[in-house]
Amino acid sequence: GLQFSLDKNLRNNYTQQLNFGFNYNLDNNSVISLEYVYVRGLKIIGGRNINPVTRPIPNDPTNSLIFGRVDPTRGLIFEYESAYDSYYNAFTASYNRRLSKNFALLASYTFSKSIDNIFDIDISLLDQPNDPLNIGLERGLSIQDVRSRFVASGIWELNYTKNPFLKDFKVSTIVNLNSGRPFNLVTTEDINMNGDGFLPSDRPFGLGRNLGLTPGFANVDLRITRDIKIKERVNFQGYIEIFNAFNRVNFDPNKVFRFLTSDGKGGFNFPAMENGRFITSAQTRRAALAPRQFQFGFRVSF
Repeated sequence: GLQFSLDKNLRNNYTQQLNFGFNYNLDNNSVISLEYVYVRGLKIIGGRNINPVTRPIPNDPTNSLIFGRVDPTRGLIFEYESAYDSYYNAFTASYNRRLSKNFALLASYTFSKSIDNIFDIDISLLDQPNDPLNIGLERGLSIQDVRSRFVASGIWELNYTKNPFLKDFKVSTIVNLNSGRPFNLVTTEDINMNGDGFLPSDRPFGLGRNLGLTPGFANVDLRITRDIKIKERVNFQGYIEIFNAFNRVNFDPNKVFRFLTSDGKGGFNFPAMENGRFITSAQTRRAALAPRQFQFGFRVSF
């Protein structure tokens, strides 16, 4: 059977944080900022099977599940414990131009790395450790690891123009560019015969955790507004919002097919590799995020 338990030494998780940076004023309206952030998570709560099969019986999986466990008198025991940790390091450079001469801009680039040793909380990605009795083997990139991220937002006011078709218009945008996220490559077989076959988690021997890499993410949103003064105290504002303006196909990183299939020769069919990471193919990308969308609206202020 399946049992759930809590570690008697369960503790609240906490973090250790460090950040520092400096700002430099280029002029009265522009600032450049550099910042470093370090966050370590400790005593993170997670679960694992503390009663796996450690003495498998060849060609007899049923008796292995009964008599081969750490404690043969009990079945699978899924215990929650505060035994995990994480690390996050990030460097951010940003430029901020306040609204001046009808234009404002905020742009930042972050280079970061996130490491942990806990299975991913998203239930669709739930993984047991490859070896639940050796959590140290799970240390690897977190699925939240986005190595490079660029974000920019800007506003352009056209109040200064004399063109009646452009006057009182305002154009704003948000640009978001991210590198890919890691994903875990696992088999559908219990290759180490520890009894966790009901929840695919085994990686081929020697393969680290989260060595896959999904495609990057790129998105541009636009907003166009126009203010029309009807009376002294009555103002009408109409707007158009365009999400994913260039209709880029961004794949959902949580919907990547990550199971390795057998090659019929005792091995597995691995995806292609680039720079030491396994990359997805068109066949393994199962879902895309939202396509281009339009939204219209208006507001009356009085």
